Amino acid sequence: MIGFCSSLRDKVLPKSIIARMSLMLLFGIIFAQVVSTVIWSQQFQASERHRLEEISDVMGARIGQTIQFFSRLPKEYRHIVLDQLRDMGGTRFFVSVNPDRINLKTLPVNSLQTEVGERISSNVADQIKTEPDNIAVEFVGFSDLRILSTNNLMVELPKKWQRFALLDPGDNSPVVVVQLPLKDGEWIYLATVFPEGEVLSSPILSSERILSLTLVTLTTMVLVTLMVIGIVKPLRRLAKEADALGRGKTPSLIPVEGTREMRSTIKAFNQMAQRIEKFIADRERLFASISHDLKTPLTRARLRAEMIDDDHIRDGLVGDLENLEMLVKASLQMIKDAAIHENIETVDLNRLIQGCLASAKIEGLPCEASLPAKFEIEGRRLSLERLFTNLIDNALHYGRGVEIYGEIAADTNELVVQVCDRGPGLSDAMKQRVFEPFYRIDKQPSSIHVGLGMGIVKSIAQLHGADTLLLDRPGGGLIVEIRFPLSHFVTEGQSS
Repeated sequence: MIGFCSSLRDKVLPKSIIARMSLMLLFGIIFAQVVSTVIWSQQFQASERHRLEEISDVMGARIGQTIQFFSRLPKEYRHIVLDQLRDMGGTRFFVSVNPDRINLKTLPVNSLQTEVGERISSNVADQIKTEPDNIAVEFVGFSDLRILSTNNLMVELPKKWQRFALLDPGDNSPVVVVQLPLKDGEWIYLATVFPEGEVLSSPILSSERILSLTLVTLTTMVLVTLMVIGIVKPLRRLAKEADALGRGKTPSLIPVEGTREMRSTIKAFNQMAQRIEKFIADRERLFASISHDLKTPLTRARLRAEMIDDDHIRDGLVGDLENLEMLVKASLQMIKDAAIHENIETVDLNRLIQGCLASAKIEGLPCEASLPAKFEIEGRRLSLERLFTNLIDNALHYGRGVEIYGEIAADTNELVVQVCDRGPGLSDAMKQRVFEPFYRIDKQPSSIHVGLGMGIVKSIAQLHGADTLLLDRPGGGLIVEIRFPLSHFVTEGQSS
């Protein structure tokens, strides 16, 4: 289950650490912003609801008293009193008596607006002793307020009239308009600005708040992404040098930079690379010394053996010394072939393998190759030639023929070579042991095969970061598959 989840995660999420962290950070910020906005809106609505209820009760009572006052005036005195109020310059309420109800362009309705309207109409109804359904309470934007008739916008009145109307609140506070039919068929009209009532005319998540949340999210994303890039940069360098070390290249020392943990990791890697380089140099010196020191005693022993009169004993000793000399030379050759100081270059495997097959065709055995025209890797030419020569020799020796196939596996970004024969094949137990030094399938001494060929193959393959697989061939025989990585993950295109 864990493996399935990991596989699904790797398929769904981007491949680079920067893209993954940025994506996770984006989801985290959005989630935090949504949660915080919900909590804030609930708290804000609760506090606003309490404030609006108090204002609504007071405003409804005053509006009710004003309407009650005008409704009780004789009809012939209403306009006189209204003119006197306007001459006094009152700006809290705008009151008029109209022959019909004025149609208004109201604001979009929200829950708070509905609650405030119901409380105002309820308080007005209590004052004038009527049913709340008879009272029309509407919320209008200041620029859309119409007075005296449906065709008159208040903001378009002549300046001498505008001073009798309402003052601009200077914000998004709506205008509360109450209209009520009188007994004589006329309608009393009263308009007043709802103080600090922006929440009634605009949604809680206004465009300004959405813009603010977006800017906060983008700013955080940019800053954290820059920080992650700074963290990942030395990590990429470390992975690149580790890949070079795994391919047998001499890694360069990495500058110690980054976080404390990264600095410690880089220091440890530099020390490891230096120790490995020293170990390899010491090993080469050791085997050079062994090669030199063994030649003299072997030559002396052979000379002494040649002086023995008994032919049977002499031939046995000489044969043993020749076998010993051959094993020493093969062992030293294996170390030499695995040396890492050969220069890296672009190797055309098609041409290299065709060259190896040309040498093998001298034996007159069937040799075929099917390889792409462009079949190149970065590697050590002589070591790779040794690798494929060993595989071809083994196929010819045990299978009396060889077929080589190659392809570029785009899904795994690997260059795959298969060396196939029709020999007896290998059991599962043999597949485990065939890479061991001096292990021979036929278990018979041979001047040609000493049991180091497959060990050399695996060593050179590992030097190039490749995997060596032994597979059963359908119909009988063996397939030796070498999978060369075309690039390490840090050298791939940095696409997510």
